[in-house]
Amino acid sequence: MTQPVGALLQFAYVVPDIEKTLKYWTEVLGVGPFFMFERMELVGHKFRGTPTRPNLALALANSGEAQIEIIMQNNDEPSVYKEFADAGGFGLHHVGYTPRNFDAEIAKYEGLGCERALEGSLPGGTRVAYMDTREQLGHLTEFWEETEELMTLFHRVEGASKNWDGSDPVRLL
Repeated sequence: MTQPVGALLQFAYVVPDIEKTLKYWTEVLGVGPFFMFERMELVGHKFRGTPTRPNLALALANSGEAQIEIIMQNNDEPSVYKEFADAGGFGLHHVGYTPRNFDAEIAKYEGLGCERALEGSLPGGTRVAYMDTREQLGHLTEFWEETEELMTLFHRVEGASKNWDGSDPVRLL
């Protein structure tokens, strides 16, 4: 990514209808193309300390250097996404970034009194964590390890957004 390590990169939204939302982002806002996982199962995850297996429809695109993530949960497993939706929340859910040191970042947030809301790994092994920063920011904060798995995907998404002509707005992964 062109964003430096530690800089906010991602703005993520939880939505009730991912297809309708992607249509709005691509056709009205002109953001795209989106790269979409229709059924991403998160294994080895813990929601507020309890094991869980949420299944997500998840789409990524870039608007300039900012990454937009759209998330819709496909099942009823406990998760940060279901918690948000059940509380009547749809919209901005979290911001995300790559910290310089993943474990030190968790310790920093916990030292500030922020609860680890979700932790686990992506299918390729990249560790992710969501810290509950709603009291400080009104939303959660996500961070992830800088791995080849994730950076390859992020570069692909960012590269496709440059000079995007509106064709093939949603690309399945």
